[in-house]
Amino acid sequence: MATIEKFEDLEVWKKARELCKQIFKYTQRNEFSKDFALKNQIKD
Repeated sequence: MATIEKFEDLEVWKKARELCKQIFKYTQRNEFSKDFALKNQIKD
């Protein structure tokens, strides 16, 4: 069993960071560029 010394070591944290990066990338596309309310809801 691996020892966790900081929260960045948690696999769930790593996966959440990757998901956040993907969401940010998708909200930069043209489909979201004019729908500020939807983009803000997704990012928050």
